[in-house]
Amino acid sequence: MRNILSEPAKLFTDRPYEAHLTVAASACSATSSEAILVVDDDGMMRDLLRRMLERAGFSVVTAVDGLQGLERFRGGGVHVMITDMMMPEMDGLELIRILRAERPNLQVIAVSGADDRDGYLRTALNLGAKAVLRKPVGSAELVQTVRRVLSAGP
Repeated sequence: MRNILSEPAKLFTDRPYEAHLTVAASACSATSSEAILVVDDDGMMRDLLRRMLERAGFSVVTAVDGLQGLERFRGGGVHVMITDMMMPEMDGLELIRILRAERPNLQVIAVSGADDRDGYLRTALNLGAKAVLRKPVGSAELVQTVRRVLSAGP
């Protein structure tokens, strides 16, 4: 029996994906002390995103939902947040609203695997997310999106 958890990069890379980017005009670069916060209630997805980002050389902090994401963000050192939209306790939209109010220049990437008929990803962009990704997302697309958001700045 094949253990798919031992091959995390292959889990979603063979499946279609969509990536929608909005890029701001100013420039900014992250320092090695700045982390990416990954917030997702799906443990397998959270771990997969963390591994893909760490393999690309990023420092990653994770959270299981919006409430824990808020706590981790307030602990400091977070430059970019990648958040799922549909989560218990506090969804991604509420998390984006709160954190962008606290730090307007926070770089946010919203991710969703749900049908977006309700406009969660559009709303995330309206709240200030710099990019949105639809699950499943491949490693190259994730890393490219993070790098573009970092280089675009606030």
